[in-house]
Amino acid sequence: MILFLIHKNLEVIILAKKYVIFKDDDIGKDFEGFKKWIDVVLENKAKAAIGVIGRYLKNQELRKYLNSLDEKQIEIFCHGYYHSHLPYIYNKLLRRKTLSKTEFNKDFGKQNLSLKKYRLLESKYLKIKSIALGPQGNIWNEFIIDAALKNDFKLMFSWDKAKHKLLTIPLTDNFKQNSLDEFISAYKKNKENSIYTLQFHHANLSETQFDLMAEVIDFLKNDEDRVFVTPFELLKISKSDKTIFDLMAPENVR
Repeated sequence: MILFLIHKNLEVIILAKKYVIFKDDDIGKDFEGFKKWIDVVLENKAKAAIGVIGRYLKNQELRKYLNSLDEKQIEIFCHGYYHSHLPYIYNKLLRRKTLSKTEFNKDFGKQNLSLKKYRLLESKYLKIKSIALGPQGNIWNEFIIDAALKNDFKLMFSWDKAKHKLLTIPLTDNFKQNSLDEFISAYKKNKENSIYTLQFHHANLSETQFDLMAEVIDFLKNDEDRVFVTPFELLKISKSDKTIFDLMAPENVR
């Protein structure tokens, strides 16, 4: 793989053919499992994006650990403020096909309030301001765009593009395999994707899957020549690489 180094404003931007983002959700739950997940990423010289649930920033131990991380390797994104699981529980109990309202499937005022609450605790407790948003359950409606922009978010993780204004980091797959062969078999469906975003929930991983993570990182880096990036790095790359920008651009930008 050929890498192009472009010097711009004394910064170096690495352009590659294929990128990978490891995305871990629900930070604030299962603290020990979260630290174990981070250890695997760092020990194998990868990078990741971690979705922090705002209300858990009141936990001193968690925020101290978050502030100890190098943002060039582990980048925090907003995973909402409340992240209640009640909509999912109600849906299951009532056997309804239509999900009850989640945090980012409500009106603009409520979404805006959630993000304002997140920003308030973030500014009080964290050293870095996040630029990316990852809605709970990847469920959202059109109001999220204006709410995100009003609260100074520049990116959103999503299976779908935004209709206007907001750039998205396309989600690719969920990590649920138990062997490298299983992972490779699933990966082949998305092998040609320039951006490969693998979604994790550390609290749900088995010991086998924690061990498998190292093999997956090695495979993606050395067999597939993918470069691990953070959301901030991908945003910079999108400004210099039209292919990447087109994958992230909203629907109204052609």
